[in-house]
Order: sequence, then C-alpha cells, then structure tokens
Amino acid sequence: MCFHLMSPDEQVVYVHSVAEAYLYLKVAPCPRCRQGALKEKSDLTKTASAAGGWTLPTVCGKCEEETVLHFCINPPPTRAQAGSPLINPTAQQSSAIDLLGWLTLFQAILDASQKETNKAAGRELAYEAALCLDEALKFYEGENELPTDDAFFSETSLQRFREHPERFARSKWRERRLLLPDKKARTESADLLKPRPWWRFWR
Repeated sequence: MCFHLMSPDEQVVYVHSVAEAYLYLKVAPCPRCRQGALKEKSDLTKTASAAGGWTLPTVCGKCEEETVLHFCINPPPTRAQAGSPLINPTAQQSSAIDLLGWLTLFQAILDASQKETNKAAGRELAYEAALCLDEALKFYEGENELPTDDAFFSETSLQRFREHPERFARSKWRERRLLLPDKKARTESADLLKPRPWWRFWR
C-alpha cells in the first residue's frame, strides 16, 4: 500500500506494475497544455519521500513543461518484475488508463510489431499488444457487448464511445485477441532476445 501526506499538486497515479506506469506515460496528456505527449527525462525511480513512493520525471513534447509524475505501484514490484512485461497481475481494472487508452496502446504496439524486421522482437511486441487488449477487456461487465460509461475517464474518450459505440463491441476485440500470441509463444521469442525493458522496443 502507498501512504504519504501530499500537497495538492502531488497527484498520485495508482498502477499495478512498472510496465503500467510507463504505458500511462504514453496516453497521458501534458497537465499544462493538455495537448503535448509526455516523454520521460529519466527512469522511474523508487522515492520513499515522494507521494506514492515512485517518481518519473517527464517533459512535454509541445510546450516543454517539465513534470514529475508520482506513482503508487501495488502490488510492490520485485527487481525481476520491474523489467517484465507483466501489466496487471490482478483481475482489477486499471484506474490509471481507461478503455480507450488500452485500445489505443494495443493498436500502437501492434503496429510497431508489424513494422519490426526482427521476427522475435516483432512477436514479443505482439504479445505486449495482447496484454494491453487483455486490460481493455477487463472493462466489460458480465457478458455485455458494450462497456458502461464509467469505462471512460474523460469527457473526450466518453464522447468517442458515444459517437461510435460499434468500435467498442466486445466480440470484435475478443476475436482479435485470439489471433495474438499467448504466453508460451512470447517466452519462445523472448529467449532469442537480449534482456531489455520491453517498452523500449516501441517508444
């Protein structure tokens, strides 16, 4: 658990892994201009004195505003897990990235896998894309074909859903998941690659 008395500007993002923290960086807008993409200035670091216990210095690619993101990672990662592709070892939905965010990440990483010339690296990326899709599917309740409004964390993403609900049909994304590598296939591909934080492949 993460406990810390924080100031109003020290907003903590709750994630389930180091991987999810880096993925959040890919979909979170700049807190100042709300338009630019955030880029990491240095690595995610365990910082006991900081709100959440983990910090990630970033800079906006548009307005160049520097921001330190604060994360709480639960369950606390081990050294091995910090470099693994595991996004969420629990059955809980993400509270940091909404359904549209996970689908956006899925498509971005899948596109990167298709452009990768190294077959093992491409298969590794395809597996990471599959994990993002797994996170997206957690937002569907029961056997409902469409998500509820609370699967979207902003008015912008909710509006996207309301304008094109057919793009969020559960059956569509389940079918796509069946075409992607499973854990066994990923392990066989990973054995051919040098150890490397997986998010570095496509950032």
